[in-house]
Amino acid sequence: MSKALTRQRVSLGLPPMKFDGPFPSPYLYLEPSVPSFEYPRTDMPPQVHFIGAMLPETPTDFELPSWWDEVIEKTRPVVLVTQGTAATDAKHLISPTLTALAEENVLLIAAGVKDEESIGIESVPDNARLEAFVPFKALLPHVDLYITNGGFGGVHHALANGVPIVCGGTTEDKPEICNRVAFSGVGINLKTNKPTPEQIHKAVKRVLTEPDFRQRARQLQAELAQHDAPAEAAALLERLAHTQRPVA
Repeated sequence: MSKALTRQRVSLGLPPMKFDGPFPSPYLYLEPSVPSFEYPRTDMPPQVHFIGAMLPETPTDFELPSWWDEVIEKTRPVVLVTQGTAATDAKHLISPTLTALAEENVLLIAAGVKDEESIGIESVPDNARLEAFVPFKALLPHVDLYITNGGFGGVHHALANGVPIVCGGTTEDKPEICNRVAFSGVGINLKTNKPTPEQIHKAVKRVLTEPDFRQRARQLQAELAQHDAPAEAAALLERLAHTQRPVA
C-alpha cells in the first residue's frame, strides 16, 4: 500500500508518504480491535476508540458436518486453515498446508474449499476435512491453531477464542495484519502469500509446541472479552450525533 501511494503521489509531483492505515475521521474512528494488537504510538488521534472485535453469529440454518464429533472428542490438535474471502486461490495457502501436515497427528480442517480440484493436489490427506463453509463461532473454541492469509475478521475471531495464528498475506491490508500478529506475539508471520510446505510445517510445529504463542493469544482474548463492540459503537455514534463534536 505504501508503494502504491508513493507512486501515485510522485506521479502528481508530490513527495512520497508512508501509508500507516486509513486516515481517521476528525470526529470519530471506531477500531474493532484492542490496543495490544496495535503498535505503540504517541500520535494516536484522540478520536480513535478501540471497541473490541465485531464477530458474526452462526447461521441458524447451518448443519454440522459429518466429522464434527472428531472436533468435539479432541483426540489430537485441531488445525484450521482458510484462504479467506478476497484472495481466494486455494493453491496459495490451503494446498501447501495440506501437504505440510499430511503426516502430522492433527485434525486439519480446510474451510472455504468449493471442490477438491481447486486445491490442485493429487489426493487429500487422511487427516484433512474439506468444507466450503464452517461457522467460526462454533468451530474456533475447539481449534488449537489458525492458519490464515491475514484477514482482519478471521484473525480477530481466532484471538477472541485465544487461538494462536500462523499467517501469510501480501494483498489488501493483510501485510499489516500479519505484522501485528507477529508483533503482538500471538503467532508467526510467514511474510509471503505463497508459503512452501516446509515453511508452514516449521511454523506450525513452533506454535503448537511453544506455549508463549497460546499464552499471548489468551491474553488478547481476555482483553477482547472486556468489550461489547456493538454496544460501544452504538454509544459512541449516539454521542457524536448528540454533540456533533469530536468524540475524544
